[in-house]
Amino acid sequence: MKKLVFSAMCFTAFSLACCCCGDAADKVVAGHGHDSTVVEAEVHEEESTLAFDGVDKGDYVLYGHSEITADGAVSMPEMFAAMQKTGAFNDKVSVKIAKVCQKAGCWITFENEKGEEVRVFFRDHFTIPIETATGTDAILYGALVVDTLSVDFQKHLLDDAKEAGEEIPQSEYDAIKKDKIETTFDCESILVKKAVH
Repeated sequence: MKKLVFSAMCFTAFSLACCCCGDAADKVVAGHGHDSTVVEAEVHEEESTLAFDGVDKGDYVLYGHSEITADGAVSMPEMFAAMQKTGAFNDKVSVKIAKVCQKAGCWITFENEKGEEVRVFFRDHFTIPIETATGTDAILYGALVVDTLSVDFQKHLLDDAKEAGEEIPQSEYDAIKKDKIETTFDCESILVKKAVH
């Protein structure tokens, strides 16, 4: 029961986080049965508590709510093994960024060992620069969760990509017919490796 409650809470946080990128906010928030003015007030309050918004940490730049270092971060295989063994992972993991939300920088993806994308949602809608390059090393701190993405939310992610300039054929929208169970990462803080000049 705890996992279901936690998962539902995480999905709500993810939904609210991404819903605040751009003009889709009211449509998606309304779809979750929330009053958009209340959500807007909550988001502004949460954003004001952001502790690290591009703080220089040597080889990295820190974004998020908690101060973290790169020391002790596990590899992706170790993270997935811990998840499989215990049903939970809440720690630091080292990844390579595959994509960054080009609309607001409010999510990223990394690829697992099978080449499948794992989406990372930044807790309480903090962001990283949208210019962050593919292949950039990063340390994530947070929880790996198995969650359900609604049809509307999946389409909203396509809207984000489309508004950022990607060509999204109507067939991709039409192919989304049911909720999707997906492994996602609820990120409290991220260290982004600085580019070498």
